[in-house]
Amino acid sequence: MSMRLAGPRWRQGDPILMIAALGLTGLGILLITSATWQYFEDPTLAANTWFIKQVLFAVAGIIAMVVCAAMNPRLLYALAYPIYGLSLLGLVAVLFVGHGSADYGAQRWIEFAGIPLQPSEATKVAMVVVLARVFGSQTPNLKTLALSAVLLAAPVSLIYLQPDLGTALVLTATWFGMVFLAGTPKRYLLTLGGLASIAAPIIWLGLKDYMRQRVLIFLNPQADPLDQGYNILQAQISIGSGGMWGKGLLEGTQTQLRYLRVSHSDFIFSVLGEELGFIGAMILFALFLFLLFRILHAHDIANDRFSGLRWAPHRYTTNCARPGAGDARPAQTL
Repeated sequence: MSMRLAGPRWRQGDPILMIAALGLTGLGILLITSATWQYFEDPTLAANTWFIKQVLFAVAGIIAMVVCAAMNPRLLYALAYPIYGLSLLGLVAVLFVGHGSADYGAQRWIEFAGIPLQPSEATKVAMVVVLARVFGSQTPNLKTLALSAVLLAAPVSLIYLQPDLGTALVLTATWFGMVFLAGTPKRYLLTLGGLASIAAPIIWLGLKDYMRQRVLIFLNPQADPLDQGYNILQAQISIGSGGMWGKGLLEGTQTQLRYLRVSHSDFIFSVLGEELGFIGAMILFALFLFLLFRILHAHDIANDRFSGLRWAPHRYTTNCARPGAGDARPAQTL
C-alpha cells in the first residue's frame, strides 16, 4: 500500500479539540496550585513554584503542539525510528546517571540544564509513533507483530530496571491497543490473548515483593490502613466529603491540612473531588470525552494508516484498510 502523507492545513484545525485540551490543562494547573498552596509559608501565586512550573510546562507544551502540527507527516514517518532510538538512549542514561526515590532504589529522572526530565514519559510518545510506522503500511501479520514486540521489549525492560512497573504496564497496554486498533486478524489476537494469560502468573511471581504488595493494597487498602493503604483511604474520604459542589478551592480540609499525601500528583483527582465536588468531576470527564471524540474524528478523516494510528487510537474499518480507500478524503492536520 502506498501512503500519501499530506502536509499541514491550518484552516482545518479543530477548535473543539483545542478547547478541550486547554480546558484540561487549565484545570490541572488550578488543582495543582490548590494542592500545593499550603506548602509555602507565604502562599501566593508568585511564591508558588509548583504553579510557576506548571504554567511554564503548559506554554512549552503548546509550543511543542504547534511545532508537531506544522510538521509534515512524511518527516515524522521518516523520523519514527530515530525518535524511538533517542528514547532508548534516554532510558539507558537513567540507569547510569539518573536519580529518584531512595525508598526502593528507584531512579527515573535525569537532569538537563537544571531541569529534571523523565525519559520514560517521552518513550510513551515515541512508542506510538514507531508502532504507527510499523503498522501503518499494511494490516499486521506475523512479521510486523514480531517486529513490534521486539520494539516493545527494549523500553519495557529498561523501564522495569529503574524500576517503574506502572510505566512498563502502560507501554505494554499501548502496544496491545495499537495491535488491536491496527486491524490485526482475530486469530492473531486470540493467540496473543492466550499467551498473555499463560504469562500472567509467571510475570506475577517475577515481580519484586513491594510491587506485588502495592497491587494487593490497591485491591484491599483496609489490609494496611495506617501505612500502605492510608493514602487510598484518605483519598476516598476526600472525594466523598466533597459532595455535589465541593468545599471550594483552597478550602478542602483533607488537602489543605495535608492528611492526603502527594495530593499534587498521584492523588490530584482527590483534590478535585473534595474542592470541586461531583460537578467538578463531571466537568473533567466531559472535557476528556470531548477530547476523545474529536481525536476519533481526526482519525476518521485521516487519509492514510500512519496518520490515523499516530493521531487517534481507533479501529480501522475494512474500507480504510484497502489501498486507496482514503485517497478521496481530505487530509486534516490538528
